[in-house]
Amino acid sequence: MKTVGMYRRAYPRVSETFIGEQAHNLQRYKPLFLTCKILEEIPFEGIAISNNDLWNIKQLFHVITASPNVFGKESELRSLKLIHGHFGPDGIYAMRLAEKLNIPFLVTFYGFDITVSRRAMWLSGNPAFYQFLLHEEELKQKASKFIAFSSFLYKKMIEYGYPEDKIIKLNSGVDLDKFALVSEPKDERYILCVGRHTEKKGIDTLLKAFARIASKHPNVSLIQIGSGIMTEKFKVLADELGISNRVNFMGAKPYEVIQKMMRGAEVFSLPSQTAKNGDSEGLPLSILEAAASSLPIVSTWHSAIPDAVLDGETGFLVDEKDDQALAEKLDILLSDRALAKKMGIKGREFICENFDIRKQTVKLEAIYDLVISKRESSKSISI
Repeated sequence: MKTVGMYRRAYPRVSETFIGEQAHNLQRYKPLFLTCKILEEIPFEGIAISNNDLWNIKQLFHVITASPNVFGKESELRSLKLIHGHFGPDGIYAMRLAEKLNIPFLVTFYGFDITVSRRAMWLSGNPAFYQFLLHEEELKQKASKFIAFSSFLYKKMIEYGYPEDKIIKLNSGVDLDKFALVSEPKDERYILCVGRHTEKKGIDTLLKAFARIASKHPNVSLIQIGSGIMTEKFKVLADELGISNRVNFMGAKPYEVIQKMMRGAEVFSLPSQTAKNGDSEGLPLSILEAAASSLPIVSTWHSAIPDAVLDGETGFLVDEKDDQALAEKLDILLSDRALAKKMGIKGREFICENFDIRKQTVKLEAIYDLVISKRESSKSISI
């Protein structure tokens, strides 16, 4: 079994469960996680620059310089056949390590890494963004392949000058067994939203929409799972709208809790939008998981969301930041539970066909095969 290095500067993050799910479903490759620090125990082998404080000298040096020389366990690194960098900026760090080991690498882009304006990156103060901006042209030349997790991201990468012949569109995936069809009656009625408290998630729009219909549906609550820099702002907004007693901000929760909450929800809503700095979604995993749980989706015509939600068939899509239209669609599904159930069932069927993590991982491993075989062929020719 060949070993692939999964590079992420800090892993695992609660909002990035898709990386672990992808690694867990590999069949012909063994993942080895490469990171500054492993944030919590993981069910995979991993090599961290340091297991001490998050920002010690070695870690800081690596982030600022992208130097691969701070990684220890040279013998384990030599077992790698390729490196898979997750997110564009991390691709620079994956590139340096791959060069040192003389192996190929590829990079997956997920959303912000190709949608946030370059000016905003320069102004961020983030050294990883600086590495990305300074060496992006080199990345375009040296990466064997790039993976775009949606047609939207594919087009954005081409706009930014990434070689079209190197970009492969691959759907993200969801474990259909973990988010199974549920048919038993629901004990309570609630709309569920799962998303970090950032501008692009559109949670403020959802709160405004819920306020419009809350009095019409007095036995329905809104449950929001997530946290972030805008948490207090959203709580204040809920209070100003007079719905604070109807909205449950649960904070960030582990995967198992999210699964449980999806099994009991009636509708899922995440009205994503483009942030002021250009930050956009790729395709929110929570939407795929909700659809796999047979929930009808109410979201927006944003980024790749239309790839996963069939408007009028598996849910409804409205324009970004349009809380009135969002309220109207939520009202339709809450008022017509038979329609909501029908849409949810069709939504799961669509996800099963197009976003099954096992099917997508087979395609990912085929990409790994292609990258490795191409490198081995080039070595043979040069010899």
